Amino acid sequence: MENKLRIGIIGAGNMAQLVHIPIVRKHPAAEVVAIADVELAKAALVAEKFKIPAFYRDPERLLARDDVDAVHVLTPTNSHMAMTLAALSAGKHVLVEKPIARKAAEAQRMVEAAKAAGKLLMAAMDLRFRPDADTLRKFVATGELGRVSTVRARFLKKKERWARSPWLSNARISGGGVLMDMGIQLLDVALWILGNPAVKRVSAQSSRERLGFRVEDTMVAFYILQGDRSLYLNVTWAFMSDESEVQIVFSGAKGTAYLNPLKITKDVQGSLVNVTPVGRPMRPQDLYRKSFELEIDHFYQSIRGGTEPESSGAQAAALMEVVEATYRAAAEGREVALGES
Repeated sequence: MENKLRIGIIGAGNMAQLVHIPIVRKHPAAEVVAIADVELAKAALVAEKFKIPAFYRDPERLLARDDVDAVHVLTPTNSHMAMTLAALSAGKHVLVEKPIARKAAEAQRMVEAAKAAGKLLMAAMDLRFRPDADTLRKFVATGELGRVSTVRARFLKKKERWARSPWLSNARISGGGVLMDMGIQLLDVALWILGNPAVKRVSAQSSRERLGFRVEDTMVAFYILQGDRSLYLNVTWAFMSDESEVQIVFSGAKGTAYLNPLKITKDVQGSLVNVTPVGRPMRPQDLYRKSFELEIDHFYQSIRGGTEPESSGAQAAALMEVVEATYRAAAEGREVALGES
C-alpha cells in the first residue's frame, strides 16, 4: 500500500515488543520506521529483531525525523507528558499507553498541546475495543436492557510473586497503585458502555497491607453517576484465591448483561431469556490481542480521516479527574464531589 503511515515507537519494553510492534508490522497502512529507548542496547536489539531501520537513545532524534507521522508512547507513566508534549511540538500524532498521565493536570496539558498543534492525541484504553464490549455497548445504547441503574465491576488478580514492572508500585513513576494499573481500565470501559455519564460523587477505601507496597494493592470505590445511576468498583493485585476474576455486570430494568464472558439476559414476554448474540466464542487471549489490533487500527483510521478518536485525550483527562477524586475519598475517608476544590 502506498503512502503508509510512518510510525515511531518510544519505549522498547514488553508492550512494544509483545503488542504494538508486531501489530503495526502486520498493519497494511502503517510501518515502523524508528524506535527510541533510554537503554540504547535494548533499542538496538528490538530494532534488529523486528527489522526496524533506525534506533536511538534520545527520543528527540526520532521526533526530529521528517518521515515519522505518528508515535506510540510506551514508556513508564511519569514520562508520558514529556514525551507527548515533545512529539506534538514536533508535529506528530500521539497514541499514549494507559494511563495517559499521573495526574489530571498533566493530562490536561497534553490535551491543550494537541489542540494547539492540530494533532490527534489518543489514550490506549484497549478494553473499549474488545468485540464483546462493543456488542454490549450497543445493547445498552438501544435500550435493550432498559434503564441500566447499577454497574458492578471487579478485577481481582490472584496474589502471587510479583513479576511485573517494578515501577508500577512506585507512585512517583506510576501515579498510584492498583487503581492506576487495573482499576482505571475497568472504570473507563464501564463508563464508556454506559455512554460516558458524568461522575458526580465518589466514596472509596484502599489498602496496602497484602503486598507491602507503598501504593494501594486493593481499592474499593462507589460512584454516583449522572442520571441516578451507580457504579461499584473492586480491584486488587492480591486476591486470596487460586484464580483471578474479571467481570462487569450491568443491571437494567429489562435485563442484565455480563462482560467477560459476554452474557445478556432480558425480559421477553414475561420470561427471562438468554439473548447473547450467537457466534464463535473468542478465547481470552484472542480477545486481548484483538482489542489492541482494533485500537491501533482505530488510531490510524482517525489520522487518515482527521476525526477525533475514541478514548481521546480529553476523555482520558476527564477520567483522571475521577481517579484523583477516588484517591482523595480514600485518603480522607469521606464522600468527594467531582469538581470540589
